[in-house]
Amino acid sequence: MTPPNTTARRGVAPAGARASTLRARMALAAMTVLVLVLATTPAQAAPAPLLAPSAAPPFRVQDVQGHTLDLPELLRRGPVLLDFWATWCAPCVQALPELETWHRRYGPLGLTVVGVSVDGPRNFARVRPFVASRGLTFPVVLDRDGRLQQSYQVLAAPTAVLIDTSGAIVQVRTGYRPGEGVKFEDSIRALLRGAKTP
Repeated sequence: MTPPNTTARRGVAPAGARASTLRARMALAAMTVLVLVLATTPAQAAPAPLLAPSAAPPFRVQDVQGHTLDLPELLRRGPVLLDFWATWCAPCVQALPELETWHRRYGPLGLTVVGVSVDGPRNFARVRPFVASRGLTFPVVLDRDGRLQQSYQVLAAPTAVLIDTSGAIVQVRTGYRPGEGVKFEDSIRALLRGAKTP
């Protein structure tokens, strides 16, 4: 009498086990190919930030005090400096005193400094008291829907955008390091050259 054929030969897996192992190897090979394809396929590039010179997208927004800021109207008065920042961003906070200095020094000569808070919805309530605690007197707006960030293609905070009276972006500064504001201030002075600068 022949015993039941549970394993045909010693050391050889039954047909079902061999098929399962083959499926696992094929799946692993397919995953390897997929990883290689993804690794060698260039990622879709993020939109490049706006570079000077380019046209500044117009906007009409309200600041945290409820005043309406309209870019074309502001530009009739003089150049505009937009600074995209957040309360949680250390370099942004370091740059705020410099912005306040420029606002006080060049505001009477026509420069408008506008802070654009890119804080998320959780921090919106913190922005107004934060601004007050730092003694900032330039207008600050909340970019609640991210529309300003998107239209100005802001990819990092802080980002400062200097706009001349024709509506052209003349300089963009991404990031902040103490002492680097001299070049940016020179650009502000150049735009205000017709006026008497301090």
